Amino acid sequence: MSSTSQTRVLTATSEVIAIIRSSSAPPPKRGFSAISRSSYSSSSSASDHHDIVEIPEVLNSQETLEFFGLQPDVAKIIFESWQELQQTPGQLGYDDDIITSVVHYIKTMADVEDAWLPTHHWRQALIKMGINSDLTDAILDSNFDKIRKSKSASAWAIDTFRTSWEFLEGLDKRVRRKKDEVDRLVTPSPSIAPRPAIRNKPGLLDSYKEPVLKLATMAAVPDSVDGRIMLHKGGAMTRLVSVFNEDGSLNVVKLFSAPPTDFHHTRTDLIYFTKNIDIAEQYAKYSQRRVDAEEGAVLSFAVPTELVDEHREISGRDWQRLLWWARGPVRSLDDVQLPASLTQYTEAPLLVGYICGMGSDKFARLESSSELTGRYMKTRNDANASQHVFQSPSVQAKLQTQCAGWVWIRSMRFLPKDDDNGGEGSSGQREGSN
Repeated sequence: MSSTSQTRVLTATSEVIAIIRSSSAPPPKRGFSAISRSSYSSSSSASDHHDIVEIPEVLNSQETLEFFGLQPDVAKIIFESWQELQQTPGQLGYDDDIITSVVHYIKTMADVEDAWLPTHHWRQALIKMGINSDLTDAILDSNFDKIRKSKSASAWAIDTFRTSWEFLEGLDKRVRRKKDEVDRLVTPSPSIAPRPAIRNKPGLLDSYKEPVLKLATMAAVPDSVDGRIMLHKGGAMTRLVSVFNEDGSLNVVKLFSAPPTDFHHTRTDLIYFTKNIDIAEQYAKYSQRRVDAEEGAVLSFAVPTELVDEHREISGRDWQRLLWWARGPVRSLDDVQLPASLTQYTEAPLLVGYICGMGSDKFARLESSSELTGRYMKTRNDANASQHVFQSPSVQAKLQTQCAGWVWIRSMRFLPKDDDNGGEGSSGQREGSN
């Protein structure tokens, strides 16, 4: 049996802190533990103490697959298949974590039926992949249609599973860190405190009905900072908060995006931001909608203007051609080779261009790059959403050093209940016919 088989989600020390053992609390399902959200949440809200989350006891388990959002019978099949692989050292798949098996399973099922166009049967495809009704409803929440249509049904399922896996992997550390912070009543070091030059948005703190983290990095995000431009990234708290080192310095390697991305099909070391905070918030809320135990978050960097002044901008026909090369179908060697006229963009330290609103699966069925005309993701005000891509190691190093102390992270869990498009308390509309 491989060494990964009995790894527990929480160590004994963290279990003492987090697990709820009150006789008044309903018992958790077999193989699960009931923990208080306040034991790991970024909030210190009193209401969190009554918010119970059930997590699997063992990381590589059938219960983890059910936590992901798989139907129990499908979770059982995948788990038993994974168990067989752990019996023989040297066998392909031996000592792999179970996330590898579930990703392989979803990709295999997607070859039978997937969905990427509005006219496709998304609900049917997800159910056939083994996704349970709760996660299917979350993926199909109509509040997030614009973002959802940028990927296929299978891609969103896999993205959700990976977010859940990262949450479980990092949960023990979050529980212990939260306990340490409470014990010490820690005050942020000066290296991460906001500077006096920052102008907070009037009334922004008042708009929250629950407190944000009592760290300087969780303070209300300013509208603007003298001599800097605000750039944002939305997603799951576990991943985004990992950019902060223990001493308050930054590790921007944690923000690398997995390929293919809009502007490259193989590079694994690109950092994408958007200047459109509503786009970042939508990604954060969609992440939280799909993985309820986790917090959606927006990471905001105040980047020195001199760092972005020398950017190269891409638009029009070149934008279409670069996206086609990065995310389009490979039908011949010509599709692999980057046209010489486009190297000015891939070699630029910082590239700025619109965000594409089309999924890679749909790309594969286009005939030419000209079909990408106008395929931009739209902001709340129906403007074209844009992205800043930090491409060179030198500009990434400057981002890391020059932004230390100028970064905020904000949880989506405690936004007002009437917050638009998927805020806490608004589960959104379901897609009945799909």
